[in-house]
Amino acid sequence: AFMAIFKTGSISNKCCSELVVLGKFCHSALVKRTLENPLFKDLNPATIIAKSIETWNNCLALIDSPSLSA
Repeated sequence: AFMAIFKTGSISNKCCSELVVLGKFCHSALVKRTLENPLFKDLNPATIIAKSIETWNNCLALIDSPSLSA
């Protein structure tokens, strides 16, 4: 999940399920705290937040997909 949001990459189905289990509040808090870290000061917060929302929505759609439970 981290790579999909803060760098480039994709998130596996297994990580998607774990992310959704953690919940949106926890996901958002993790992203917010990471953005506060000086190591990530060069990142554009708007871009990261957009990628965070996109990752969350994609995972939610994947987990809610009937084909996953087959």
